[in-house]
Amino acid sequence: MPAAPESVTQARRFAEGVLAEVAEPDADHVDDVVLVVSELITNAVREVARLNRAQDDGRPVHLGLAVRPRWTHISAVDTAPDLPRETGYGPLPTSGRGIPIIRHLAAMTWVEQADEYKTVHVVVTRTGVELTPEERESLKP
Repeated sequence: MPAAPESVTQARRFAEGVLAEVAEPDADHVDDVVLVVSELITNAVREVARLNRAQDDGRPVHLGLAVRPRWTHISAVDTAPDLPRETGYGPLPTSGRGIPIIRHLAAMTWVEQADEYKTVHVVVTRTGVELTPEERESLKP
């Protein structure tokens, strides 16, 4: 997707569509995944768009979803070098709320950084599900 604000809406619709096709109905899980996707892609778009302005190129952002019976694994790939960080503090921060939201909804998060891109991984479990130690081990590289 292009690093543009409309990509956030596209990513949310994509996530809703994928979950509607392959996941058993779990409205809370769908809402959680869509919210995480929105936050991840918003952050990626913001950072890559800033980088694109500085370097005058059209670097995209990528979204991946792997839906399993007990969880959904979300991955967001972008070319911005900075790692995600919480920037908004206080009762009404104007930005930086995405990381606490993701942290609250996620069973697992991690970042893989390569020379030219990074991938932010988030695993959101189904309602009432906790990952087993074996599941955790199998998910993280």
